Amino acid sequence: MEILILGGTSFFGKDIVRAFFEAGHTVTVFTRGLQKPTDLPHHHQITGDRNSVSDLNTVAKGKDWDVVIDNIGYDQEGAAKVVKAFRGAKHFIFDSTVSVYRFVRNRNPQPLTEESVDYDFSPPQEDRNDIHWKYARGKLEAEKLISKECKVPWTIIRPPVVYGPFDTTQRGFWYVARLLDGGPILLPNGGNQSFRLVYSKDVAKAFLLAAGNPRAFGKAFYVGQKEIITLKDFIDESARVLGVTPRYVNIPRDILGELGGPHSSMVNMIVDFSLAEKELGFKPTPFSEFMRETTLWFKEHWKGNREELLKTRAQELIIAQKWKNVIDEFC
Repeated sequence: MEILILGGTSFFGKDIVRAFFEAGHTVTVFTRGLQKPTDLPHHHQITGDRNSVSDLNTVAKGKDWDVVIDNIGYDQEGAAKVVKAFRGAKHFIFDSTVSVYRFVRNRNPQPLTEESVDYDFSPPQEDRNDIHWKYARGKLEAEKLISKECKVPWTIIRPPVVYGPFDTTQRGFWYVARLLDGGPILLPNGGNQSFRLVYSKDVAKAFLLAAGNPRAFGKAFYVGQKEIITLKDFIDESARVLGVTPRYVNIPRDILGELGGPHSSMVNMIVDFSLAEKELGFKPTPFSEFMRETTLWFKEHWKGNREELLKTRAQELIIAQKWKNVIDEFC
């Protein structure tokens, strides 16, 4: 098949390119050309702006695309441009997010299903000025437009937080860096909030399984790891791989703020992924397996700015000692 990927030069976008290439498909990547990775398999590259109607129309008319994957769509306006430009494609797949499950009228009981998301619901706690709510709202409105206006078979993939080697967000690496640095780790609310992650290569697998698959048409799929974990589980597993023993200081999240780390805001939101298992044959990689690969990759190959990743470390250690002194005083 002729596969067009909008965005595919970083993190799991590269995994998507590799997955389709290894499956024997012809892959074309459409990007602004700002990144030119040398570790991708053979593919065609087209330079352009996904927000430019002219650029999108030029790419759309250049070839009969079997599958168009929008890996960098974030709002209704962008989705409308892509849907209109590629109305001649055979299949359109949109990369969404687990954050759309913020728009569920009744979050109990869990697990939630794909159909739990309500495109017309505005939660009373929604803050249009908050970056996380903006992101969720943008993806939700994009999904809504696709489901109502896309004239070709469409599929929506909803991953949770993606983790794996080359993770550009570095959210998980924040904790691994502290394990390697040594000293106590601040654990907001005991690290007991529950969630699922997804392995970057499993996201790519989901797109491959859905591509051109009639069972995927007109449906949204949540894809994530099988295991339900906590933040403490995440750090414990990273520590086990590194061969270190973590020391925790449990502190209320409200006191810590951003010093609690990128995953401290993860909420108890569990989504059922059985639909992807049933319709696509999706089988996620075991948590311990992809954690081992990713943790060791960070330790041995990561080339990022360690000082930036640890910029609040001194402050964290001061707070850890002060909190310990307070606890000792009252015990």
